[in-house]
Amino acid sequence: MSRTGSYWKRLSTLSLLYFVQGAPYGFQTSCLPLILRKQGLSYSKLGALKLLFIPWVCKPLYAPIVERTKHNLWWLVTSMSCMFVTCFLCSLLTELPLATLSLVLFILNLASATQDITVDSVAIRILQPSELGAGNTIQVVAYKLGAVLVGGSLLWVGEARGHSFMWLLFSLLYLTAVCLVMSLNLVQSKPTNHKYDGESPVLLIKDNLSRILKVEGTVWMVSFLLIYKLCERGEGVFPIFLVDKKIPLQRLAFWNGVVRSSASILGSAIGGFLLSSRSWKPKDVLMVFTSTRVLPILLQTWIISSWGQDSVPEDDLDAFTVNTCYFYVSIFSLCLGNFCAGILTTAAFTAMMNLSQGAPESIRSTHYSLLATVEVFGKLIFATVSGWIIDQVGLVWMFSIFTVMAASTVPLLKYMPEQRKLAA
Repeated sequence: MSRTGSYWKRLSTLSLLYFVQGAPYGFQTSCLPLILRKQGLSYSKLGALKLLFIPWVCKPLYAPIVERTKHNLWWLVTSMSCMFVTCFLCSLLTELPLATLSLVLFILNLASATQDITVDSVAIRILQPSELGAGNTIQVVAYKLGAVLVGGSLLWVGEARGHSFMWLLFSLLYLTAVCLVMSLNLVQSKPTNHKYDGESPVLLIKDNLSRILKVEGTVWMVSFLLIYKLCERGEGVFPIFLVDKKIPLQRLAFWNGVVRSSASILGSAIGGFLLSSRSWKPKDVLMVFTSTRVLPILLQTWIISSWGQDSVPEDDLDAFTVNTCYFYVSIFSLCLGNFCAGILTTAAFTAMMNLSQGAPESIRSTHYSLLATVEVFGKLIFATVSGWIIDQVGLVWMFSIFTVMAASTVPLLKYMPEQRKLAA
């Protein structure tokens, strides 16, 4: 499929691929932590599980090899087949010890990160410059839809039908995706133009990183991506606070899984609309909504401080009580925070892809993978240590730190380099 292909077929292809790609992330962020916290895992151990996202951090190390060997269809089918087999084998087990679960998550992340490199390569190749706003809206919205529907649905299914059935449904998602990609001929099966010529992988990686950092604007973008999402760790921590308050998981599957994530998707769609209208530049969008994002984090800090740690009787949530008010204000804060996060993600990824399209053609995919990896790296390192910090100083102090981080992002945007103009 090339840039001259059908506009709607190109966007539909990206929608399918990013939807499937969002599934493991949704499972690991919206479903699994709540289940494990209910089983008694500490914040420190939940944070340590974030280290299993390490394949995402290492993408720039193997992205050149993925780009220059085989072809896009081969990598997509192989990665999704690996995830299908892994999830199906899990469905055959009656229980998963933490060590086994860790291995499963590592495999899912490795396969999903490889799929991400390939899908980004497809997106950079087939999108016209004037389609970046729509393309990145598709990327973020489809990815989050996958995360929402899989994360929220699997949490509900796991509670209602058991974890074996949950893993079985998870595996069928990948089997369906493999069949669609192969039968509908959505992705090219011809070899890529940049063949791997046997050059030492270490030299190849060093050469690519050197060329990437020479692209104008890359150093600022890397600095920004490292820190702008750190405060959003609160999005993952606050629902765990609600679990500690004994809010039923099935109730959280709807409000935290579906409603909250729908706000994020709405934000992504509005962000894409603003960017596609040409009246807003990525810098304008980032400036406005990084400032707005401080408000829900402040609200969550107040809720944790005033609501306390005592359990909430389930009957209280079905009547008009103080606990009911606190609960729905909590959901509002999550929705507002995720709405802002959705807009910011779309704007940031549009700026990233715009910058990558200005890089030499042979390193565009690797350049984009590096930028996406930097964002994950910042979140991963902080998520890993934030659990330990919470166990040491408590949630109120941790959310105060989140608030300071959110506010400190705003001044950095004043130094954002000008983006190259998008073609009409």
